Amino acid sequence: MKSYDAIVIGAGHNGLVAATYLAKAGRKVLVVEQRSMVGGIAVTEEFHPGFRFSSVVSGAGSLSPEVIADLGLQQHGLEFLPSEAVIFAPQPDGSALTIWNDTARTVQEIERFSAEDASHYP
Repeated sequence: MKSYDAIVIGAGHNGLVAATYLAKAGRKVLVVEQRSMVGGIAVTEEFHPGFRFSSVVSGAGSLSPEVIADLGLQQHGLEFLPSEAVIFAPQPDGSALTIWNDTARTVQEIERFSAEDASHYP
């Protein structure tokens, strides 16, 4: 029977960070994950043929510069690509709403759905 100092349940980005710090501190760590892939919100997935996304974009601020440096994530290929779009929300009818970094551009986008909501956005 194997023995571990720590068992991390969930191989999302938080679990992987915790497990890495524990392993770097010399602990024997087991990470268990229900899904067939690790990474949680840090995974890039294909949600429709030819369309891929990474939901970490909205949570990028949760990866502190200290953690990025401590774990050498940039040396392992971590790269944040800037985007003018903050949120892209496709709708069942085939239309889509995009929230932009630019407030005026977002107001124009919302106006396509609701002039009243657009007027309150700023």
